Amino acid sequence: MNQVTMNQVIMKQVTRFLVAMFLLAALGACGQPASEQAAEADPAPEAPAADDEKLVSIDGDGNIAPFGFAAKEPVAVAEPEAAVATDEAALASAGADIYGIHCVACHGADAKGVQGLGLNLVDSEFVASASDAELTAFLQAGRAADAPDNITGVPMPGFAWMSEAELADITSYLQGL
Repeated sequence: MNQVTMNQVIMKQVTRFLVAMFLLAALGACGQPASEQAAEADPAPEAPAADDEKLVSIDGDGNIAPFGFAAKEPVAVAEPEAAVATDEAALASAGADIYGIHCVACHGADAKGVQGLGLNLVDSEFVASASDAELTAFLQAGRAADAPDNITGVPMPGFAWMSEAELADITSYLQGL
């Protein structure tokens, strides 16, 4: 592979990673209270900005939304159902806590996936059929966006930095879904 092609591949992966990080940051900011300044601001739309000014969208509550998100039509979101574990001990395990910290942003509180980010883990054939060792190895390594077996095109981060006990807990929790 020549140097130009390699640089293009690297830039594509970096771009996908940055997009994923932005989405995670945006999800983390959802539901945050508006600052006092934003609450006092006039929620009327701003006049078109000059070329050297940043364009922002302000929703009806005075919250500033990046990239015109406030201009999008609201979408009804159903209340997520709690993930149903076959083993109640698995649900109450440390694995549930680890899932809530590291997995919920992409796979959802109900483990049924977040559109455009993470797959449904409740109905996952891979999770259901993988051995403890296979699932743990997958969690450690993750999956690149351009991996041949990646069906979403979204990278799955690796968790090699987790302890063996944490990986065992999250593996048990996922297999209990």
